[in-house]
Amino acid sequence: MKKNKIKNIAGLIVLFIILSSCDAYKSVDIGDIENVNFKGMVDNKISLELQVPVTNPNGYKIKIKSMDLDVTINGSYLGKLKNSSEIIIPAKSDEVHNFLVDIYVKNALSSIASMYKLRKAKNLEMQIEGTIKVKALLNSKTIKVSEKQDVSI
Repeated sequence: MKKNKIKNIAGLIVLFIILSSCDAYKSVDIGDIENVNFKGMVDNKISLELQVPVTNPNGYKIKIKSMDLDVTINGSYLGKLKNSSEIIIPAKSDEVHNFLVDIYVKNALSSIASMYKLRKAKNLEMQIEGTIKVKALLNSKTIKVSEKQDVSI
């Protein structure tokens, strides 16, 4: 008899947690890239640090597991952008986060030439398209991304 009561109470607690977490979700706001810092280039990989404002009003952290994005700068395709490690957005945060990312270029020589042309530029037009995989609590989701914006460097 006690075992059934314990199972019923445990079941109610799990149901309450599931229902309350569904109602409590608030949208995460990702702002425009504020700054791009060049970290280096090895073979066909360009390492960058992107400074991006992110607001997470939820009471739980959000993990960006992977990014698979095509990057175009000033109309020229540069390569695939991937995160170099998992990115964690803390719960109840409203701050600028540093995203360490790598761009894998198809042709290193043409990419160096493109970057050389941009060395004195103060702004560039960056377009990204692809998917981002995120995880929050027990849920995982793949988000499609298609953004175009001016970035100061």
